[in-house]
Amino acid sequence: MIIGSNNLYFQMTYFKRLSFQGRLIVLFSCLLFTACKKDQYYFDGGKSNPVFPGTTLEYLKSNPRSFDTIVNIIKIAGMERQFNEDTLTFFAPQDYAVAVLIKQVNSTLFTYGKDTVKTLTDINGVIWRRYLSNYLFKGANKLNDYPQLDIGSKAIFPGQNYVAYSGDVFNIGVQYADAGGVKYTGYRQLILSYIPNVTQPLDNWISIPITSSDVQPKHAVVHVLSSNYPFGADPQNLIQDVLLTK
Repeated sequence: MIIGSNNLYFQMTYFKRLSFQGRLIVLFSCLLFTACKKDQYYFDGGKSNPVFPGTTLEYLKSNPRSFDTIVNIIKIAGMERQFNEDTLTFFAPQDYAVAVLIKQVNSTLFTYGKDTVKTLTDINGVIWRRYLSNYLFKGANKLNDYPQLDIGSKAIFPGQNYVAYSGDVFNIGVQYADAGGVKYTGYRQLILSYIPNVTQPLDNWISIPITSSDVQPKHAVVHVLSSNYPFGADPQNLIQDVLLTK
């Protein structure tokens, strides 16, 4: 005989004798108990803390799998002071975005018979500074500080234009997803968009979604960009600048 089988037999017999309403109460209680256990499991780990006890540069250094190349670019560009001291918002490109850019740069250089890029220092520090500055904005702004954006209805929800450290104009806004067939009630996602022509501010945006928002080092906020887009607000401009130096 299996231990506990008698107890299970009596439980099943008792359950069968209950009225329909009684069975519903028992089943609801079981589901509620399971849900509570599940909630406890998720809360045991604690909530993710967005506050980082260091500077922006120290935060990037603490995540070498995503930002090791970006940290090296900051050094080559001579921008360590800004990332250590300035009150800023940094839309952080990931290392893979630089790898995508280098592949495009080398393809162009090869076409023109120029030496290809083998190390980051093969690209002038002035160029790195120019395009890294596209991702820096004055003031520490979190997702909730930006207005709503609907790229399909910019006249209604236009986001807001900002000037980056580089002097280029970008649009930053929060895109609201739909949920359950109800418009704008779903999750929210920051979008960073480069505006190529300020005389036509609603046209030809180059938009990059943010995958992680509101990391808060000292004096700053970091929003991590999707890695599916090459480094540089408009990579073709960067490639042309590299070509001119070769």
